[in-house]
Amino acid sequence: MWEVENTAVFIYRISIMGKPGYKFPVVLILVLILLAGFVHSRSRRLVAPPRTLTHQTPDDFGIANWRDVTFTTADGLQLSGWYVPPQAEEGTALIFVHGLGSNRGALLDQAAVLAKEGYGALLFDLRAHGRSQGKQSSWGLAEVADVRAALHFLQAQPEIDPARIGIVGHSMGGAIAIRAAAQMPEIRLVVAESVYTNFAGNEERLIISFARLPAWTAPLIMDWAEWIAGVDSNQLAPLREVASLAPRPILFIQGGRDKTVHVSNGSTLYDTAVPPKERLLIPCAGHNNLFETDPELMTQRLLQFLEQNLKSS
Repeated sequence: MWEVENTAVFIYRISIMGKPGYKFPVVLILVLILLAGFVHSRSRRLVAPPRTLTHQTPDDFGIANWRDVTFTTADGLQLSGWYVPPQAEEGTALIFVHGLGSNRGALLDQAAVLAKEGYGALLFDLRAHGRSQGKQSSWGLAEVADVRAALHFLQAQPEIDPARIGIVGHSMGGAIAIRAAAQMPEIRLVVAESVYTNFAGNEERLIISFARLPAWTAPLIMDWAEWIAGVDSNQLAPLREVASLAPRPILFIQGGRDKTVHVSNGSTLYDTAVPPKERLLIPCAGHNNLFETDPELMTQRLLQFLEQNLKSS
């Protein structure tokens, strides 16, 4: 961005000193350069959103038995996370996957209530997020390798039953969870929260939420972002993969007031999924406040789903 700004200043000085007949084309070039710089910076927010760090730890939620951990992906990135060993004799555990621009603390409230019931948890920062390595997100394409590394970490823990590992993902993390489970039969169940049917089909709402721009700019911003990321967003479609999870169970959770991923996405995903499947709609919740809006209902349904499909499996 520094180079764009300094180039613009240089051209502006030329336009002032130059002959009158040359001023208009120079100013036009200046405007185009500034516009390109603006589009690039906004598009990059989708690919490399500003890192956020959680200021809470499991201690803040009453979890005494936990530790900081790191593990490495197949493509050589070190990821940072928290590991909460299971307290129940079944050795059940869940991988928690946050959304775009978030961090491992986003699902800590859910992990805490489940930990009190004996479930283990691995919460980690995806690549290019939080304290993990990586320069940019691929919106779920390369992040499957992050989940695989997390799965391998859990499988290596002596207190974990490798046959009782599930995954919980929110937004992009939910899409990653579905994609990962489709490739990893070791993941025994999926909880998908606020998930879109496909990334490209929700580009207008994503542009409003993450690029902070009007919906009509979506085609330009998304095309530019895809070029930066080297990813075709049409590849990122949980709708095409969700049916392949059967006979493993999946629970869809969505807010009725979600302005980032319309509630119809959850309906379509649920209709496409093969039983066993469940759906929970929290009418007053938005995109990021599902648990906060109704923690009692969320806790009840999560525990019921896990009890039936993970503990007793």
